[in-house]
Amino acid sequence: MFRTIPTVLVAKAQFLSGLVLGLSAPPGDEPACDAAVTEPVVAELGPAPVRWAVALARQAMGEVLPNIPEERRMPLASRLAPAIENMVLELLLTLGGRARTFSLNAGEVAITAYLAGEGISYERIVEGLRIVRRVCTGALLDEAEALLPASRRAPVTRELTEVVNDFFDKTTDAITVEHLGQSRRLLARRLADQRGVIRSLLDGESVDAATAGRVLEKDLTAHHLGLVAWLGKPASRAGARPEDARHLLEEALHSAAVALHAADLLSVEADATTLWAWATSPRPLDAGALTMACVDGATGVRLAVGRSARGPAGFRRTHLAALDARRAALRSRPSEPVTRYDEVALISLSSTDSERAAWFVAEELGALAAPDRATADLRVTLLAYLDRGSSLVRAAEALHVHRNTVVYRLRRAEELLGRTTAERTLETHLALRLAVAGYPS
Repeated sequence: MFRTIPTVLVAKAQFLSGLVLGLSAPPGDEPACDAAVTEPVVAELGPAPVRWAVALARQAMGEVLPNIPEERRMPLASRLAPAIENMVLELLLTLGGRARTFSLNAGEVAITAYLAGEGISYERIVEGLRIVRRVCTGALLDEAEALLPASRRAPVTRELTEVVNDFFDKTTDAITVEHLGQSRRLLARRLADQRGVIRSLLDGESVDAATAGRVLEKDLTAHHLGLVAWLGKPASRAGARPEDARHLLEEALHSAAVALHAADLLSVEADATTLWAWATSPRPLDAGALTMACVDGATGVRLAVGRSARGPAGFRRTHLAALDARRAALRSRPSEPVTRYDEVALISLSSTDSERAAWFVAEELGALAAPDRATADLRVTLLAYLDRGSSLVRAAEALHVHRNTVVYRLRRAEELLGRTTAERTLETHLALRLAVAGYPS
């Protein structure tokens, strides 16, 4: 037997309104929504449809919860229950004839912001909405079938399904847009917070490691390796767009992280063509693992690497070392895709004051500091000789020249120096390194 319904309500729109008014459920649990939400609906539809909505929302909630990781169910359940209940009530009002603009109300905005803040992706939210849609559609179709004989169901159930689908489609669209906006705002806030913490660390301020670590999502007490990735001339000539530049830099940093076996990599944008980054690991990181194979030289990406250091102070120190390595790379290693601080530490330390470094070179080398090519060859030869413990044989091998050529060049270099290579050896050696690195410019 079918429940009776007045003939006047058999017309589709009227039937849907009558269907809603006829919904009922026995007294049960209290609504999850505040009275401010339920009372206006009770006034418009009556208490019975509201009880039905509360019961159906609880059923939908029971099907949504298993899709939430167990450790997050309890805190999410207390917020999702009123949100789902409110959605079912809104659906009944829509079926009852109330037009909806589908701009989210304050409660819907609040739950969307909460889910975005908890890192719940919009894909998971959409999946939850699909479950609620399915539960609502099934329950409403069951109610309609109880009211109409089979011969009269098709047009009404089709209309019912269309209204429900339209409601959930528009609700899903509105929530997706709001979630995207909330996620962008949260990301901007998180990046701003991270920049603030990084700035404090780099300024040498006293920072609580636990608090700063939570903001950076990084264990600050662990070992860090500072990296600077930037685009050199090839990419600049290619006129790389900012988004292309960032992609190239991120790819290089990812390759570096893989080479370092570091799963934890934090990066921030220094400018449109430069990223600062930190690889973090429970163990010291081997900067020597970063070779030119980590960087595709054809892209114009270059990498400067600091020294592994531990703790908040190490986070700052390794970054400053990476910046020093970059400065040395820009001046003296234009063709090297990767420059490690260990390779340029002495030059970096000695050339912090560029003007005084240039004075030192000119004063120590005298005529041997001349900029012509022949004198430059003499400097390279003398540096190779001193680098190899004053060995003529090893210097000749390194330079791929005959031993007698090295002897001749050393004599000529001593003439220009005005002293033998055994005098002021340390000063001469350092001045040669600075000269080869480009001092004076």
